[in-house]
Amino acid sequence: MVNIVEQSISQAMDEPDDRMMFTRVKDIVARHLRRMDPGATVTKTEFFNHTHVPDMVLEWPGRPRTPRRFVYLRTTSDQRELEDDLQRLPRADRPVLLALGQLPTARQQGDLSPLPGSSTALLLDASALDALQPADDSPGIPRLVSRSVLEGGRGTLDKAATEEFLNTVVQGAEAARVGERVPTRDAVDALTARMTTDVADRMSTFLAALWQGGGSTLASFPAPQRGVGHLDETALMYLLESADIADTAFWNRVVRMISLPILLRTPAAGTGNLQHLMREAIQLWTSRVCMIVPGAADADISPWRWAVKAGQLILQTPRFHVLVAQSRRQLPQGQEHDLPRLDEVRNRADRFGIPLTSLRMVVTDRHVGYGGPGDDISHDAQLDGISDALGQAEGVIEADARIPSGETLQCLFGTGIASARGARTQVPLDALLGTTTRLLSDLSSDEAEKITQLLGAQGPPPDQPWSQPSFDDV
Repeated sequence: MVNIVEQSISQAMDEPDDRMMFTRVKDIVARHLRRMDPGATVTKTEFFNHTHVPDMVLEWPGRPRTPRRFVYLRTTSDQRELEDDLQRLPRADRPVLLALGQLPTARQQGDLSPLPGSSTALLLDASALDALQPADDSPGIPRLVSRSVLEGGRGTLDKAATEEFLNTVVQGAEAARVGERVPTRDAVDALTARMTTDVADRMSTFLAALWQGGGSTLASFPAPQRGVGHLDETALMYLLESADIADTAFWNRVVRMISLPILLRTPAAGTGNLQHLMREAIQLWTSRVCMIVPGAADADISPWRWAVKAGQLILQTPRFHVLVAQSRRQLPQGQEHDLPRLDEVRNRADRFGIPLTSLRMVVTDRHVGYGGPGDDISHDAQLDGISDALGQAEGVIEADARIPSGETLQCLFGTGIASARGARTQVPLDALLGTTTRLLSDLSSDEAEKITQLLGAQGPPPDQPWSQPSFDDV
C-alpha cells in the first residue's frame, strides 16, 4: 500500500530550491496534522530542521487547558540521533520529532528503545503519520486515537507500532461496551504507555464511560479508579464525536456522569450522539433561564437538533432557536418581540395546559397587573372583564407560569426570556424549554408535535397550590 504522506514529502524534498522545498514540506505536514485534529491550530515558523527552534507550534484554542506542543522536522532517520535530539529538548514543550522518512524497518516494535516513563516527547516517522490519518467518512475511535496522539502521544511510533496501538485501542473500546476485561485492560495499558498522563487519563475515562454505558459497574472497570467516574469536557468530546451510539440504555447510564456545565464547555457542535444524550438529559438536568431567538436554522446544522455552540446549549428549529443558560448574563442581547394580546396568551396556556398565576399587561403607557395566591388565573371571569374594559388593545408584558415540578417561571414576552423565580432556583430542562416555547411562541400544529417529541408533553400541574420560598428560606 502506498504511503501517501511519505510519498508527498519525498516529492516535495526533490524541489531544487531550498526555500521552496522547506515551504512545501511544511505545508504537507501541517495539512496532515490538521486532518488528525481539525480543532488544532498549526503555526509554521521560519525555521527548518533546526536543533532547538521548532518548525511548527500546535495549539488548541477551543481547549485552553491543553498544553501546546512544539513540532521539529528531521531529515535524518537515524534512531540514535533522533533520540539524542529528544533528550535535549525541553519536556515542558511536549516536543514532537517527525522523521520525514522511515525509521529503520529492521527494528521491530519490541526492539525500539523506549523513552523514559516520565517523558512527554513523541518520535514518529512519515509512515506513522500516514497510519494516523483518519478516514474522512468515519468519525469512530481511530479518529479519536489520532487526535489523542497529536495532543499527548509519547514514545516512539513507526508504522507497525502505530497500527498495533490503533488496533489495541479500537478493540478495547469495542470490548468496553460489552464488559470484556482483557481487551479493555490492554487498551488502558497501551494508552498509559503511549500517552502523557493527562491524555491517558481522559482516554481511560472515555473507556470507563463505554464500560458503564454498556451496563458494567465502575468498580469492575479494569483500570485504576483515578477520576474515571465523571467525564470532563475533553473526555465528553471524545464520546460525542465517536461513532453513533443509538442505545437508549447506554445514554441513560452515561448522562449521570455528566452535568450541563461540563457539556457547555465541550467543543461539540451538533453530533448525532449529542441528540441521543439530550434525549436522556432533558428530564434529568436543570437550569435557570432560556431565551427564544427568532431566525432560520444555520446551514451547517440540521433543524430540530440540539447543538452546543460558543458555550451555549441550543435547541434549533427551522423558525427559531432556544438558548439555554445558567443566568441571564450569559444570554445575548436579543431583539424585541411583538407583545401578544391577552386572549392569545390565554389560548396558548389553555391549549397546552399551562397554569398562569399572574399577568402584567400594558395599554398605551399604563400597566395593569392581575394575580392570585399561586393558583391558576387563566380562566378567571375577571380577566374577561379586564379585557373588555381595555377594549382588546392590551399587550401582555409578562406572565408567571407554574410548571409540572411546581416551580414558577417568569416569562417575558418582549424579550423572549423565561427564568425561574427564586435567586437559586433550578428547574428541569424539559419543563423550562417546553413551557417557554409553548407560551412565548405561537406554535403551529407541526411545531407543537415536534416540541413534544423532543421535550415530552407539558404534563399535569401539581394538585396543590405552590408558592416560591423567599431568598432567606433557600
